[in-house]
Amino acid sequence: PAETRGPRDSEIHGGLSVPGRGESPGRRDRARPGSEGGWPAGRLDRCAKPERVESVKKKNRFRQKSFPPGTGQPSSQRLSLCMIVKNEEQNLPLSIGPLKSVLDEIVVVDTGSTDRTRETARELGARVFEFPWVDDFSAARNESIRRATGDYILWLDGDDRVDESEVGKLARLKRILPPKKNRAYFLEVNSQSPVDGETHFHQLRIFPRVPGAQFEGRVHEQIFHRLTRLGIPLIQTDIVVRHTGYSDAPTVVRKSERNLALILKEIEASPDNPIWHFNAARTLAGIKRQAEAIVHLQKVLEDETLKEKERQFYLETSLLLGRYHTELQELDRAHAVFQPLAGEFPDNGLVRFCLGENLFLRKKYDQAVPELERSLGLPLQVGTFPVNLGKLRFYQYFMLGECYREKGREDLAEEFLRKSLNLHEDQHKSLQSLGIMSLRAGKFAEAADYLEKSIRGGGKGDCNFANLGLAYKKLGRRAEAEKALLVALEINPNLVEALVNLGHLYSGAQNYPAAVAMFDRALRTAPGLIDVRLALSFIFLRLAELDRLVEQCDGLLSALDLPRNFTINEIKELSLLYGMIGDALQGKNLKEFSLLAYRISFSISPSKEILEKGAALA
Repeated sequence: PAETRGPRDSEIHGGLSVPGRGESPGRRDRARPGSEGGWPAGRLDRCAKPERVESVKKKNRFRQKSFPPGTGQPSSQRLSLCMIVKNEEQNLPLSIGPLKSVLDEIVVVDTGSTDRTRETARELGARVFEFPWVDDFSAARNESIRRATGDYILWLDGDDRVDESEVGKLARLKRILPPKKNRAYFLEVNSQSPVDGETHFHQLRIFPRVPGAQFEGRVHEQIFHRLTRLGIPLIQTDIVVRHTGYSDAPTVVRKSERNLALILKEIEASPDNPIWHFNAARTLAGIKRQAEAIVHLQKVLEDETLKEKERQFYLETSLLLGRYHTELQELDRAHAVFQPLAGEFPDNGLVRFCLGENLFLRKKYDQAVPELERSLGLPLQVGTFPVNLGKLRFYQYFMLGECYREKGREDLAEEFLRKSLNLHEDQHKSLQSLGIMSLRAGKFAEAADYLEKSIRGGGKGDCNFANLGLAYKKLGRRAEAEKALLVALEINPNLVEALVNLGHLYSGAQNYPAAVAMFDRALRTAPGLIDVRLALSFIFLRLAELDRLVEQCDGLLSALDLPRNFTINEIKELSLLYGMIGDALQGKNLKEFSLLAYRISFSISPSKEILEKGAALA
């Protein structure tokens, strides 16, 4: 008998969930960037799109002797590191130590440490000041600025790291800091989140110490509003800071809830401030309250002038709005966000990706392909919120592969699925799809290899084990096939494909009671399975259980919408009915099933007519 209706594709998840999620105050004690809900993850510093760095970059490095126009020669500006900390004794040597050669001053404001944080900071050469925590990150951050004496300030968290290569770039940037104190600089923050994986975003980390340069906001504090009001241009650099301070998901949720309380206080004081509504949305989404988050984002977008006044903020707010609709499976509403956004930002790779993903999830594969392909040709620019670039790139290729697979272009499907490998841990989805394609192509060893890798990589779904069991069976590895299929049934006891393939496995080993048990379970879920009823017919014929054979014949007639008002008076009539079933199956171009029906008919009562029909098919 045919062993199954074909390997079943497990349900494909194309989302980013992308994808896409503070105890004490003083350290960066809020939910970390990348932890507050959906994708993109993290906080947003609202500002006009910053300029690119004025020193020319080449191969992701500052040129050693490249200076902005008008600087003339290397600067002698003093750089102060400012930190607010609590209980960072273990982190400080790692965050401060590598930077000491670049810094002219280290200022540490402690908000109540109970370990040796203050002593450790002093040993590292820091000037240490104590400041009582007042539920206000900006207050503590501004105290560190007040204590600094340098011309420019670099701010870090205790759990930030700057690698040696980045220290060199920072040193080169320091040499070109303008004496007029008229530039501020974004650094690229690389964060590792337990929810979102590795994300990248730009954050304003270096700014001149000038009157009025102060942080704002009790939580998610930011300084660029003040700087833009002072007329200070904001410059992007490629200097990378690694943010390492992520904790487990329950801790992130607890801190997000604490942060939400602070944000709601800010909204109560400034109900029309779009930044606080944006931050409320981000935090709410991080604790799976997307519906409430959407309300806050819609509040931001009520300002019809936003898209002209602050296009970047409008773009990022809209992207999140579409994202949260997607996470709620409100795909039509998400499309209503992404479609016009693509018209407003036609060359934005992230927008094109989101529109392509939406079309993919809505099974509009023909429309999804050009959007996803266009996104591949556009830069996925890192902005002021975290983006998991590896994950995004993976899903570009993965979804294109799946689109082409659905369109029957398995050559292109294989090409894009292979390109998606080794980009992100979700590659087990691509390996699973490649395994399914190999199964259908009869490449059973290749299929087993793909599916084994998929399972090892995290693809431990029921269908993966069921398909692996089928591949093993085709390779004659019966014990491994049985084990894989039983695992699939442990995950999902009603998985038809696993029940059917295990039934065929037992039938091939002439373990008919076990085979019948599996087939009966499959029919309780899907009574119209032709191959299963044919397999049971063959078993009951061999066991001479004619009543049960007649029962399967009746089930086949019903499944094929054939007449059933027959009275069987002799065995030859039952043979004729199976011949009629074979004819119907041949008419549906199910030749393998038709041949099996003819074999059963001939075995019941041999006839020249049935023999000729079977021979023609064989």
